[in-house]
Amino acid sequence: MMAPTPLRRVWRLLALLCLTVPAALAAPLATPLTPQEEAGKKIYLEGVSPSGKPLKAFIGAQELPVEGATLPCGNCHGADGLGRPEGAVKPGDITWGHLTRSYGHRHDDGRTHGAFDEQSFSEALTYGKDPAGNRLDLAMPRYLMALDDMSALVAYLKRIQTDLDPGLSAERLRIGTLLPVSGRLAEMGQAMGAVLRAHIEVLNARGGLVGRKVELVVAEYSDDRATSLKNAEQLFTEAQVFAVVSPVTSGLEREAAALAERLKVPVVGPFTLRTQMAADVNRYTFFVLPGLAEQSRVLAEFAATHLKLQDPVVAVVHPQEDGMAEIADAAVESFRERGWNRSVAVHYPAGRMPARELVAKLQQAGVQMLLFLGTDPEMEQLGTHIRDAIWTPYLLAPGVRVGRSALHLPTTLGNRVYLSYPTQPSDITREGATALGGFQRSAGLGPRHQATQASAYASILLLEEALKRAGRDLSRAKLINALENLFSFETTVTPALSYGPNRRIGSMGGYVLSVDLGGHRLKPASGYIRIE
Repeated sequence: MMAPTPLRRVWRLLALLCLTVPAALAAPLATPLTPQEEAGKKIYLEGVSPSGKPLKAFIGAQELPVEGATLPCGNCHGADGLGRPEGAVKPGDITWGHLTRSYGHRHDDGRTHGAFDEQSFSEALTYGKDPAGNRLDLAMPRYLMALDDMSALVAYLKRIQTDLDPGLSAERLRIGTLLPVSGRLAEMGQAMGAVLRAHIEVLNARGGLVGRKVELVVAEYSDDRATSLKNAEQLFTEAQVFAVVSPVTSGLEREAAALAERLKVPVVGPFTLRTQMAADVNRYTFFVLPGLAEQSRVLAEFAATHLKLQDPVVAVVHPQEDGMAEIADAAVESFRERGWNRSVAVHYPAGRMPARELVAKLQQAGVQMLLFLGTDPEMEQLGTHIRDAIWTPYLLAPGVRVGRSALHLPTTLGNRVYLSYPTQPSDITREGATALGGFQRSAGLGPRHQATQASAYASILLLEEALKRAGRDLSRAKLINALENLFSFETTVTPALSYGPNRRIGSMGGYVLSVDLGGHRLKPASGYIRIE
């Protein structure tokens, strides 16, 4: 029997060290909130009544009225209700166990009173007086809300201490990922998993993140789509993960986005060539690098500004696969926005490109430029038939799809072949190279799958930074908010990442390289092209 390779040994160790989905299922599931408690949570965190009834806050000695959403309870008292000092203001602990303790309360200002009950708590919020009739601090607003909303708020405060998001405890933070561990993509999955695990080990050696040790749950991405979907569903639901980092979602993009949206699970850095189109956009998925749609826009911008053509006939050629028509239509729109109005999308059956007929059709239509969204083998066929037709159009394509075959196209195409990439080697700084090199040496990874290793590393760094900004008083909502407020975050292995309330792709742009067909190499044709 052959001895296992270092990479195989690493992956076996990884499988032992990390939680797997079946093991994670043994974790106790959080008790769901009742409808009344859910309503109270919305009032507490957002200052909004789920029933749509008016909810007002009154602030200061003048009791100025504002909408409840301006001053929700959670803003000062925290998602856990414990309250944390901010400057001169010291919000109190409003967990129900603390409010109702039998020996009452003594405050720093000398104010004393007995335990709260439901009635006295409601009166305190409404009239600003404690159970002994003392005036509450002026920093504490008064609230006017319907009786059933007040009852819902009290019901939630009775649960608030145990209402932590899944995957979160006082000592542990559980995150998940979806990776190929067997089959044709196993080596890539092993490399990504080794990077994630190695960085998590470093974090835990330093004391963890936001005061918690980090656990990694690994679910399997399979060559069988149905199996991958089942494993993804288990990861998002039964595995009780707080967030998902760097999952491989190729072919599962819509389903993974829908899971994240429905279950409110933050997903950071999904590894796929298809980012969210307009119909799929949700608050919970954050991409590190742009996909095919954005890289097509990069090529359109480059062509319009560098190739000096006057309204050429452009064909965006794509297979009939899920989502590809939307990407092609977006590319056509990008060309037309730049004044190239004779741009059209042309499709062919997935996996069955009729190369000879397609080339004849495009040549007869006077096409001067092709933006090709097919695969490596299809690019080879296309090149062969373009040569045989004695035709020399400009040929553009996202390099992540056809980078290998593009280097070996017929030389008759001359210097008319251009590829776009979301990153280039110079994006990896000395610090990033040192980190990746350390992972490679310790895990026996070697130079293969450098791009996937960099993607996984950027994703875990992004999640780490957002968690630190969210702080110890952690929730999924706070993590989402922290991610939305990241601007020009340096991963050391990709272009800087920026997000916002309506932006879910960190790096919006790419580089264009020309193909030296005689030398079988790539040459820079542009700097970084932004498509904000």
